[in-house]
Amino acid sequence: MTWFFLTLSTALCWGISQVLIKKGFDHLPPLWNNIINNGLSLFVWVVPILIIHGFSFPLPPSHILLTILGASSLYHLFFYVISQGKISLTGTVVSGYPVITIALSHIFIAERLMLLQYIGIACILTGSIIVVLPEKVELKKSRDISWILWGFTGAVTIGVGDFLSKLSIDSIGPFTHMVFLAIISNAVSLFNYTVDKKNRHVPHIFQQRLLTSLGGLILNLVGVFMFYLAFKYGKVSLVIGVSSIYPAFMVIFAMKLLNEKISPKQGAGIGTTIAGLLIVGFGS
Repeated sequence: MTWFFLTLSTALCWGISQVLIKKGFDHLPPLWNNIINNGLSLFVWVVPILIIHGFSFPLPPSHILLTILGASSLYHLFFYVISQGKISLTGTVVSGYPVITIALSHIFIAERLMLLQYIGIACILTGSIIVVLPEKVELKKSRDISWILWGFTGAVTIGVGDFLSKLSIDSIGPFTHMVFLAIISNAVSLFNYTVDKKNRHVPHIFQQRLLTSLGGLILNLVGVFMFYLAFKYGKVSLVIGVSSIYPAFMVIFAMKLLNEKISPKQGAGIGTTIAGLLIVGFGS
């Protein structure tokens, strides 16, 4: 059950970090979201791994390096995709990304779960989507339905990116994967900077609210660290499914930190995710 506790910790970190990040990075261009996040990964991932694991890392095979490059490129695209539509709407569709990863794992690596585990994951995904589902009034106001396409594209970028990361971790292990993902991602950020000329203006990141968001990014990277470790110990379908409960943690933390009230819809979504979590736990 090591994967289960690592994944729960991941979801908790992601839920809290999303609230902190939202306080300052709502209007930050995707380019700088990528640059700051990848720069921090060198300190949050690489430095501790080098201290704990030592400084000897064999160069992965070329096909694994290409796999990591593919995952990194998809992760970079994600911020651009979600910036194209209203996040409250696109986020609803994006939250279904585990379906993409689970389907790819089922098709390409023949990963199979027990029926009870599939039921639990279905409950978690349903509950997570209910939690982030916008109100009917907001849906009626949005006549432009392009958010559905952007949301689906966002789900594909994250879902395929996580599947590629799983393939890499199975081949070279989580620590080596994170070291090379951080290095490659920073190289991709340089390419991103040369291409995205419109958003090159350096943001003022030392404002108080942005410093709070930087703390959120660090916590998010800590969550990803545990997420990749969970890939080592558990099936990708289970890890992805359980990690998708983070919207429930996000709503609960927002209620405590920002004094927001949980709506009946969100309460139902949280209850459904908890039920799914218990089902997966019993099924494991």
